[in-house]
Order: sequence, then C-alpha cells, then structure tokens
Amino acid sequence: MESLIYLLKNSSIKKRLWIIMSTLAALIFIGGAIGINVITVANSSLETSYKESYKPVKIISRIIFLMNDSWGHMTFCLQQSLKNDYLKTQNNKKLLSAHIASIVDNIDESNSLLNKYNERNLTKEEQNKTDLFSDTHIQYINEGLIPAIDAIESKDFQAANTIFVSKINPYFKIATLQASDLLQVINQIQKDEYQEATKYFTLIRNSLILLTVLGILISFTAAILLIRSIVLPLNKAVAHFKQIAEGNMDENILAPSKDEIGQVLSGLAAMQEKLRIIIAELDQLASTDKLTGAWNRRRFEDTVEFEIDRLRRYGQRLSLMILDIDHFKKINDLYGHSIGDRVLIDLSSAILSTLRATDSLTRWGGEEFIILCPNTTAETVLKLAERVREKISSVKFEEVGSITLSFGVAECDPNETKEEWLQRADKALYLAKSAGRDQIKTTQSLPKALPKETNNASDSP
Repeated sequence: MESLIYLLKNSSIKKRLWIIMSTLAALIFIGGAIGINVITVANSSLETSYKESYKPVKIISRIIFLMNDSWGHMTFCLQQSLKNDYLKTQNNKKLLSAHIASIVDNIDESNSLLNKYNERNLTKEEQNKTDLFSDTHIQYINEGLIPAIDAIESKDFQAANTIFVSKINPYFKIATLQASDLLQVINQIQKDEYQEATKYFTLIRNSLILLTVLGILISFTAAILLIRSIVLPLNKAVAHFKQIAEGNMDENILAPSKDEIGQVLSGLAAMQEKLRIIIAELDQLASTDKLTGAWNRRRFEDTVEFEIDRLRRYGQRLSLMILDIDHFKKINDLYGHSIGDRVLIDLSSAILSTLRATDSLTRWGGEEFIILCPNTTAETVLKLAERVREKISSVKFEEVGSITLSFGVAECDPNETKEEWLQRADKALYLAKSAGRDQIKTTQSLPKALPKETNNASDSP
C-alpha cells in the first residue's frame, strides 16, 4: 500500500489518472462480472423455481381430470335409451369396450402421475393432504371403477349402476374437495417460496448497492465525467431494485447498452417480468371463483365500491341483476352434486358469452349470481336480463336438459348504500320467484339525483 501511495505521489497527473482508471476499470470489470453472474444464477434459479412450482398443480389437476373423464365414460357405459339408438350403449359391445379401455388407460395414467407426485420432497402438511387424496383415489378405483367394469363386462348393469351411485360419485366428490385443499397448500408453499426469492433478490440489491457506492468513492478521485458515466446507469439499476422491493413493477426496465450494466438491467427486467406473472396468477386465484371462473365476492366488493364512487362523483348510471337457478336443489338431489357443479360451470360460460365487455359476472353464493353493469340504466339491464334468460332457456345442459333462471334488477340510487341497493335487487328476485319463477322483476324507481341519461355505447344491451 505504501509503495502504491509513493508511486502515485511521484507520478505525473496523466500517469496517476491512468493508474486510477486502470484500477477502477479492473474493479468495475470484476464487480460487473460478479453482479452479472449473481443475477444470471438468481434469474436461472427463479425460472427453475417458477417452472417447478406449477408441476404439482398440473399433476393434481390432471388426475382430477382423468377421474372426471373416467366418470364420464362410466356414465356412457350405463346409459340406455329406448328412443335413441345412439344412447343404447349397453347393447353396443364395441362402444362399451372403447369406454372401458379409456377408463383403464385413465386409471394407469392417474396412478403413474400420483406416484410421480409422491416422489417429490413434500412438507408434512402437503404429505398429509396427499395421503388423504391418494387414499380416496385408490378407493375411487378399487371400490368404484374396477368393480363397476367387472359388473359391466358381466352384463350386470344394475349392479354397475349401484356401484356408480354409491361408490364412484361419492369418492369423486370427496377427491375433488381433497384436491382443492391440496392445491391450497401447494399455493401457500409457492407464496412462501416467492417470499424467500424476494429476500434473496433484496440481498443481491444490497450487495450491488455496496459495490456501487464503493465504485463511486473510488471513481470520484479520477474525474467527474468518469463518475457520471458509471453512477448514472448504476443509480437507475438501484432505483429499479428499490421499486421491485416496494412492490412497484409498473415501470419497464430498459437496457440501453450491452455492457455489464446493460446485462444487469436485462437480468433484472427478466426477473421483474417473472415476478409480475407470479403476482398476477396469485391475484387471479384470490379473486376468482374456483369452480366457475366467475368473480368471487372479494373482487365484486372491491369493484362495486369503485363504481358507486363514480356514480356519485360523475353521475354515471349503475345497475345490476341478481339471478338464481330455479329448482337447483332438485338438480343436486336427482343427478348428484357433480352434475350440479357441471351445470354451474356451463351456465357461467353461457352467461359470459352473452354479456357485454363492460359487464362482470360474480358467483354470489351457491346457485346465485350477480351481473354488474356500469354506466347502464335499469331499463337496459331488463333487456339484457331477458336476453340472458332466453339464451339459457335454449341451452341443453348435460344430464339435466333445460333450466330456467329468475332475475331481480335494480339501479343504484346515489343516496342509498350498497347494502340497500343489493336488498332491493334481492327483493326483486324474491318477487320473480314468488310469481312463478323464470321471470324478471324489478323494484326500481327512477334515481332522484342523477342528470339526464346520456347516450353511451356501453348502455346498449
């Protein structure tokens, strides 16, 4: 160290500058290489973790799909219609064999997937949930599908149907619920891994900040221009790190050059994009009804408060309809909850295909849904409700056939609370039910403190 100080003191300014610049260049090169390597490794680790985190979800979802598919094939094996030759499956050996072969293939694949899932390193809670699901899956096959197949091959369709009702249906429902619980555990594990990744990247950020400060202190002795050429891009990288740590990932990260700092920014941009995807998927899971894909109560509550505020601030009209499936309990009682769930899924899909882009569908509870219609009058929503009613009445649902809906429509008054508004819509639904169902009712009176309605494209049903 003393020799270096002596050399600097006894050297020309040019030589000193070259020594400082060379030292700085070496430090920057080493620091940049380390930073790039850390970012590359961290980015690769994040990508691997991201891909691995969704494998268990895909496996469990695939197993449930195979169980559901086997359930469907078994349904076809047991159907028998005297009026429709296509539905006389019990008399069609070739068709029966094809369905049975599909069930056997599904059994083999689901067993293989479950074995593959159990090879993973599971937490204690995940292992407990997996054991419950595995036991039900085994019962579904050994006590349900296999005995039913044996009965069908023996032409004892009555026994097969008894097994279908008493074993296959209950075990499938239990397995679906257990799979949902297991997926929730997996989701929590993914959140925990995400938090660990955030801590890791915070450590990287702090390390790079330390290197940046060190570089600034060293480069300040050389020249202001040299400092600016290094500090500005590094400060930009630090700012991005801070924004990500604070949860702000709206600003796009650009890499203006291909040097070390540019590579750091590129790695950071890739990391930010993957974090955006993870957060968006977690938010989607938290705001969507798992069965139907419609909004859940949480998302509706957040949105309706915003829309009511717009109504009161700008006078934009706001309406909704509450709809309920008529005699849905009978569907569950006659066909089972799995068919009832299928009806809810298909109903949501059919309704969404009928709505406008500005409308939103929320599963309010059980068989009850809410359609929120911003910037729309009650009169227009009545027309939209009629269109939905006619659409659903023309749909043939699996096993069930046609269903009907009852509607309650209400437009929000700026002087009433959200709860009062929903109560009026619910009262209108009650009137529709009391009047014989398959109807649309409203308790609507014109809002008192709104300007005259303006023509708006979104107000067309």
